[in-house]
Amino acid sequence: MFEAAGRTDDYIAVIDIGSNSVRLVVFSGLKRVPDTIFNEKLMCGLGAELGTTGRMGKDAINSAISTLKRFRALCDQMEVSRIEVLATAAVRDARNSRSFINRVRKECGLEIKVIDGDEEARLAAHGVLSAEPTATGIMGDLGGGSLELARLENGKVHETISLPIGPLRLKSLFGDNRRDIRKHLRSLFDDIPWLSERSGQNLYLVGGAWRNIAKLMMREKSNPLPILQGYQSSRSEFTNYCKRISRLLPDDIPFASMLPSRRREVMPIAAILMMEVMAYMKAKSAVVSTYGLREGFIYDNINSIDREFDPFLFTCHVLAAERCRFAEHSDLIYQWTRPLFWHSVKDPEKREKLHKAICLLGDIAWRGHPDFRAEKAVESVLHGHFVGISHHDRAYLAVAMNQAYGASIDLAHVAHILPLLKINEILEARMIGAALRLAQRLSGGTAAPLENSRLRVTKGKVYLGVPKAYRDIANEVVLKRLAQLGQLMGRRAVIEFPADLELEG
Repeated sequence: MFEAAGRTDDYIAVIDIGSNSVRLVVFSGLKRVPDTIFNEKLMCGLGAELGTTGRMGKDAINSAISTLKRFRALCDQMEVSRIEVLATAAVRDARNSRSFINRVRKECGLEIKVIDGDEEARLAAHGVLSAEPTATGIMGDLGGGSLELARLENGKVHETISLPIGPLRLKSLFGDNRRDIRKHLRSLFDDIPWLSERSGQNLYLVGGAWRNIAKLMMREKSNPLPILQGYQSSRSEFTNYCKRISRLLPDDIPFASMLPSRRREVMPIAAILMMEVMAYMKAKSAVVSTYGLREGFIYDNINSIDREFDPFLFTCHVLAAERCRFAEHSDLIYQWTRPLFWHSVKDPEKREKLHKAICLLGDIAWRGHPDFRAEKAVESVLHGHFVGISHHDRAYLAVAMNQAYGASIDLAHVAHILPLLKINEILEARMIGAALRLAQRLSGGTAAPLENSRLRVTKGKVYLGVPKAYRDIANEVVLKRLAQLGQLMGRRAVIEFPADLELEG
């Protein structure tokens, strides 16, 4: 179930032929959160001339064919037996699509599946739900030639629509006339009643252009975590940033030099599109999803049982099986620590998920140098390739792991992300980290000491109850760890020997 690595005969390749780029992703198999074995894209611009000629340009076609030949050769070298080729707006709408499909079949040995707009929207939405099962609001997948929208609620995809308003197409129709573009967009949105009924919900950003806008905004803000997946900001902040970008020449956009020229060219119009969608739906926030159509295709093809797994905890199980010594005790440690967290929180399910993850990953840095284990553990959760958690969640995990390895909270490797948390969240994260540290010291990685002991909290004290037979195990070293936990809780640490914990025999 939680295998760390897949076999090559499990590999599946998904090639996405879009209006702006052609991308190959080789996944480790059909599993809840597959590893990405290989990922490459080339900017071919198949949709660049679609708005004026209705056709894919000759140079763009040649570039795409050359790219697809390379992708096919790479898949052959990697012994990928299943290759899925999905084509979206450019191939779907071009008058010369049939000749392109035939040429790809003949020269590359690949069979293209042209998916319609509703199917494209559904797959992209499933990609978002694969990464964030609780996503509620509107998924927007902006490609070069089209914008797909889907309503997400209760873990399901509801209404979908595909609109021919990608940046390449809008630019060919209206040039850089922002007023005409906005007028055109609003006339289209007026015909989508379910879009205007999402007030106060999130817009989930899919597609390279929108992700790049978020990436540049994060760069300008020196965001503590330069990770796109799960990045969230308010509508007003994104709107203010997009307003500035929409008025600049592509080469004048701050930090945009890091992007390919084809990506820079579409950013002003992509910014207008983001502003208009957020305004029309009265979005609360915009949230970046690095999962989209390709991941949605994988999600579509796994069984219903696997779909029910939380994607973040699935990855934690895989990492624990691969890197941790005592992963099998994570449930026991989680239950052992519960008496410490009796107080209610706004989102108890989120706390449960994060605490279970901490118990799974608590031993993740054991192979590291003793002087740098805390830093290694923090880096693993801050920058790990996770989905299903926010930047806030990563910060919480990092604080907990830092505490579990006994490091000071003001060290540089963790201090920079503390502004993402409130003080009570920092203290709670440190508590679960200290409790994990106590459990490891008490048990030595075995189950029996945890099964035969318990924690108890009163108004002024935190008790560790153990059998008298464990008196030598629960010595001053364990008391020191208990005292560290008590300090975080504002309580005195006491080791007690309750009669009901006496071992038989």
